[in-house]
Amino acid sequence: MPIIPELKKTFIVVHRWMGTTLCLLFLLWFGSGIGMMYWTYPSVSDEDRLRHDPPLDGGKINVPPEEAYEDLETNPAVDGARIVMFDGRPAYRFRIGRRESLVYADTGEKQTGCSLELSGRIASAWTGERTAAQVETHVDQDQWTVPANFKALLPLRKYSWPDGRQVYVSTVTCQVEQDSTRRLRLNAYLSAIPHWLYFTPIRKHTQQWSQAVIWTSGLGTVTAALGLVIGIWSYSPSKRYRHAHAPSSIPFDGPIPVAATG
Repeated sequence: MPIIPELKKTFIVVHRWMGTTLCLLFLLWFGSGIGMMYWTYPSVSDEDRLRHDPPLDGGKINVPPEEAYEDLETNPAVDGARIVMFDGRPAYRFRIGRRESLVYADTGEKQTGCSLELSGRIASAWTGERTAAQVETHVDQDQWTVPANFKALLPLRKYSWPDGRQVYVSTVTCQVEQDSTRRLRLNAYLSAIPHWLYFTPIRKHTQQWSQAVIWTSGLGTVTAALGLVIGIWSYSPSKRYRHAHAPSSIPFDGPIPVAATG
């Protein structure tokens, strides 16, 4: 049995079925990519925090930042610091690695813990809404907290209002870490979630999610490369193929002939 024709036949079959399967996923990526031109995954940016922060009451600041940092009794250098109004009091937020520590600028007292009452006030102040209709404590990631950075922020308290607004307050940082509306969540389902494969069972397992993206993209590349190889392999400069009694440089006319040989 000739090896070359059989190899070509194998290439065609593999290309056909891999392409058929992966094209469904690529169609999803294409459509969701258009969606991402207009929408993305909900998040809280530094600009959002600045916009929601109440005006700083400088008259209440009695402790300089150097002294506040010393009160933390920590050796690592600070990676970032800012001063904010926290629960009606000025406070320094020191970022050391992935951790944040808060020291009040009026007394030098370090904030410890994040009670349910405190996180409720933080959520209400952020949204301008009254007490949330529903409060849930999440010890695991859900659809709106699946990125890897949320793992260090667990547990999270999710505050929901009747109009669809949802705010997540971390019990670690005692600040809002996620904010979304019903419309933002719907838009994410049409854009970032399918495009980035941000489905909770996959995305919350960072390593597995990364491997899924890499292998899927790799298989797509192999499929495309096989198509190029088959096209070049089948091309006939002398136009030895015939379609409707007319000469052609390619053998394909309609459905791909699986049994085509060189």
